[in-house]
This record gives sequence, structure tokens and C-alpha cells, in this order.
Amino acid sequence: MSQDGCQLEWSRQSEKFLVLLHKKILQKKNFNNTYLPGLLIMLNIVLYSCTFRKDLNRTIKLAESIQKYNKEKIPFYVSVPSDDVELFREHLQEFDATIFDENDIFKANPKLDIQKLYEIRGGLRQQVIKSEFWRLGLSENYLVLDSDCIFIRDFGESDFIFIENIPYSVIHEGRDILQSTERFGPKKIRQHFLNDRMPIMAALGRKGVVYDFGYAPFLWSKKVWESLDLNYLSPNGMNLLDAILLCGSEFTWYGEALINFRAIAIYPREQLFKHYHYEHQLWADQVLGYKEHILARNYLGVVYQSNWESWGDFGPSSKALLSLVWRSVKRIIKKIQFKLSLLISLL
Repeated sequence: MSQDGCQLEWSRQSEKFLVLLHKKILQKKNFNNTYLPGLLIMLNIVLYSCTFRKDLNRTIKLAESIQKYNKEKIPFYVSVPSDDVELFREHLQEFDATIFDENDIFKANPKLDIQKLYEIRGGLRQQVIKSEFWRLGLSENYLVLDSDCIFIRDFGESDFIFIENIPYSVIHEGRDILQSTERFGPKKIRQHFLNDRMPIMAALGRKGVVYDFGYAPFLWSKKVWESLDLNYLSPNGMNLLDAILLCGSEFTWYGEALINFRAIAIYPREQLFKHYHYEHQLWADQVLGYKEHILARNYLGVVYQSNWESWGDFGPSSKALLSLVWRSVKRIIKKIQFKLSLLISLL
């Protein structure tokens, strides 16, 4: 074997060892990141999902797609609330996924008020969890996959990393969702879009174009999060929870920190997945014949937003049966009306 071949094989074996070691550490009941700083090599990128019981079925579908298309076996980590750890380990045992308690992430940052974290609504808490994952010391970069994401074609490290340990940066202007909702609603989305971004721009002192740094999955570098902490949060006596409570858009905090502090070189990419924020976006694509195999030519995956795809929820619904039936009937009628109106407008 050539010298280059030996080095490549050594690199592969080293990474396999690190993955196994990380799994063992995260499976310990009293995990904390003091185990990790002594490691000489950190993984370049991992896949990560922050989820909970209600999204179990969606997480299984995500895991199935990763198992099918993850040709380079990039490690997959899943954090869940303490009470859900065993449930997820039971249902995801056939997949190559490491399930661990989300509290392990909180413990990695002593500045976080854990009691306060569990007093805020779950969506904001998940933003903090996802944004603080880097503190576990598992990897230089990570791809944050919401549970309603699925891959639709093969992927590898080169889809996420430009060179060495520098990831691509998702930067665009959100025109897809702004244009779609301008035509089909909801009508206040443009204002919500600005409300989620302009306060963060103002906090970090940037003017100009309002960028969009989403949507899921998010491709993040730990160096960017470190730069936000070093240059803005700590000097102002804040932590990530304070930032999210100031303006709840974690990917905008990341993106604005990226632009302002330049912790890494910026190599832009558009969104990695096709994101159906609203069901009418999916209906429109169905009318036009855009199926997953066609989307796969330009996207790594698809996001069927769980806010409208409620039938994928795990466990019994809190709503009465009659209410669920009526909701389904209204959805079918609305779908038929939408597709008919779109077809008529195309004639």
C-alpha cells in the first residue's frame, strides 16, 4: 500500500475509533464534556437531531433515510428529554444512531439556567439545545436535522464541507417562502420574516440586506458559535438563552455572527433541502409534477413541516375524534379547491 493509502486508511480507522468512543461516553448516565478535551482529533462533521416523544415517528423516518443514503457513515446523534431516552433507544435500535439526554448539553455550559430553560416554551428551548450542541466537543461542524427532514439521495462530507474543516454557509434572501406566501398566504409572513431577523442585525450592529440563513437542516461550525459567545454574549453578560429570548431565531444569530465576526471563511450555498413550510407549497409542486426523484437533482432532502403534517405525531391525540375527522374533511376540501384553482389559472 502507498504512503497516501496508508494515511487514508489510518484516518478512517481513527474516525471509527472516535465514533465508538463518543457513543460510549454519551451512553454514560453522568456524561459531561470533560471526557472529550483530551482527544487529539475531533470529528469533522456529524449529523444531529434534537427531538422529543411527539416526533418519534418522524425521527424514525429520518433515521431510515440516513441509513439508506449516508454512504460515508457520518455519525448520527439524537438528543431527547430525559424521560424519552429509553423510548427512542428502543425504537431506533436498528439504526446507527446515538441517543442521549439533552441535559448533557445544558451541563456543558454552566452559564445556562436549566430551571429557566424548562419554564420557556419547547420550541425556544430546542433552539438553545441545537445551538449549544457544539459544546460537547464531538465535532468541528454539525448538520442540524429537524425530525421532519428526510434525505432523498446519497450524501457525503463533500456536500457540507468546502475544504478541510470549513463548512459551506447557507445564505440567501428567503425569496421562495416570501414569494409563495405573497400569493397564497399567510399574508403576514413578510413582517414575521423581518421581525425574526432585524432585531438580531441591530443587536450586532449590521445594516443592509436582510439575509436568511435557514431553513432546516442547518449547517453550523462550532467556531462561529464560539465567536458569538466571545464577541457578543459574554461581553454583555449574556448566554444563548438570553439571546433566544431577545429574538427567537437561532439560525439568524448564527448567520449574523458568521458575517460580523468572520470566524470562518464564507463559502455560500443555497438551502440544502426543499422545505415545504406550508402545505399549499406541496400541493402546488404536486400539480406541477415535482416528485422526490425530481427534487433529488437539486436537493439532498425534503422537509415536510410538522406544523401542518400532524398525522405523523406519535401517541394518542389530545383532540376529540369528531374534531380530527372534521379537520381531515376540511383539509381534503381545501386541497381540492387549491389544486383546481391552480390548474384553472394555468389554462
